[in-house]
Amino acid sequence: MKKSITIRIPEPCHEDWAKMTTTEKGKFCGVCTKEVFDFTSKTDEEVVKFLSQNKNACGRLKKSQLNREVKLERKSGQSFAPIAASMLLPLTLLSNNPKTETNSLSEKPMISLGIGRFSNGLDRIQIVTEGIVTDENGVPLRNVEITSNETGAREWTNKKGEYRIVTLDNEQLEFKLKNYISKEIALSNSSKTIAVSMNREVIIESFMLGKIAPTIEKPVKKDSISNFTKGVVVDDTGLPLPGANIKIKGTSTGTQTDFDGNYSIETKPGDVLVFSYVGFETKEISVSKITNIVNLEMSGAMMGEVVITGGISYNDYYEPEKDPNWYEKAKAAYKNTIKFRKLKRARKKAARKNK
Repeated sequence: MKKSITIRIPEPCHEDWAKMTTTEKGKFCGVCTKEVFDFTSKTDEEVVKFLSQNKNACGRLKKSQLNREVKLERKSGQSFAPIAASMLLPLTLLSNNPKTETNSLSEKPMISLGIGRFSNGLDRIQIVTEGIVTDENGVPLRNVEITSNETGAREWTNKKGEYRIVTLDNEQLEFKLKNYISKEIALSNSSKTIAVSMNREVIIESFMLGKIAPTIEKPVKKDSISNFTKGVVVDDTGLPLPGANIKIKGTSTGTQTDFDGNYSIETKPGDVLVFSYVGFETKEISVSKITNIVNLEMSGAMMGEVVITGGISYNDYYEPEKDPNWYEKAKAAYKNTIKFRKLKRARKKAARKNK
């Protein structure tokens, strides 16, 4: 049977875990008067079993345990090797008891099934495996659990990382230590000294406190992918048009260009952008899937023929006198324009640097 859930903490708790009162299963929070369970060292199966029995639980979890699919797997069937091994001992004791000559069963030799600790038949021998367990840097590891896969023999390394375990030949040893990758070693048919190196797991310790909300993960289907279309709007002479209107056709979504003619608007492929400005022709451009940069040059609007009806009169036209200092004034205005452009570029550079 498989059960899949996703663990989330919608409203994280900001209380200090170190200041809470220690309990048997975690700590007690005096602010919300609840027991906060510590799941950081629990397996996925243990977490799922606990949450299935406690719906409204508060806990401390690693961020690696959140927002991912957690499965509970139960294996059917039982292992009969320990039962068979336990039955061999009384059979051995019975075979050593003196029997009468009339009992035909006592004349038959006992055959070992070769299962468990009592499989000391002619085809199996007892061996001793010893050595030292270190990490990837050669530092000895203490309290490493060593387990045999068949006899179930179990030993631990000492503070120097040394171990010694007695098993049957051709077994397999498993070395386990918290925060390290487990390692399996296959034994031969003779006693040996084996040095084992274990690599540390890469774990980012990041914890979160709060009320746990396990939910069933549902796939979310996205109808479309949106992005931002941006660019610059200029007139037919190349000067930027500030305040130009950009609107997505058929919607009320829109924006305007800034002082330098720049704009940015959220769109999706297939949208039609409508560009308009007083005195210029309105233009429509479709947003493509290839690029999200749309630069536009707007041209002046063409006015139709205007007919005016009324009386005709005229005045004599006199050409105005030219200002004798017009050239000097134009030259000064040009210098002011150059200074203004430099000042604007300096302000932009300072803004980028501050950002």
